[in-house]
Amino acid sequence: MDEVIYKARKFTLVRRAREVGGRIIWGEYLVHPGAVAVLALTGGKAVLVRQFRPALKSWTIEIPAGTLDGGESPEEAAVREMIEETGYKPLRLTPLLDFYPSPGISNELIRIFYADELEYVGIGRRDPGEIDMEVLLKEPGEVLRAIISGEVKDSKTIIAFLAAKEKGLL
Repeated sequence: MDEVIYKARKFTLVRRAREVGGRIIWGEYLVHPGAVAVLALTGGKAVLVRQFRPALKSWTIEIPAGTLDGGESPEEAAVREMIEETGYKPLRLTPLLDFYPSPGISNELIRIFYADELEYVGIGRRDPGEIDMEVLLKEPGEVLRAIISGEVKDSKTIIAFLAAKEKGLL
């Protein structure tokens, strides 16, 4: 049984009951439509974004990503997000892996794709909070070193690079 506490643009906060050992236990959880991320390479370099994250009050370096819009497939969302954020359109997407970033508080599932065939089509219409986003092209080895040194802290980026390296894609 879910009780909606708050409905936001990208998620819903619900209060959910669950029976544990004969007792009803209540908890608060974020219900999320899901998200996508793309580890993309062009000319042997990784396509990343540097963006300000208000929750952290700081800038992060990440692979392009975003929330699924109503009714779109993960593949459609991945192409849309890549164009909006970087101007690159993936010509082929290969599923890399799916993961739950915060299963203790949210049902959000992030689907990560790999793309190494891109076409530059120009940056699309970004969300208002992404106007100052910067596109970065970096050698994969440089990104892996930044992950290990702690400079890159974004979980989807870390997971994508480590999985791609393990699968021999980098």
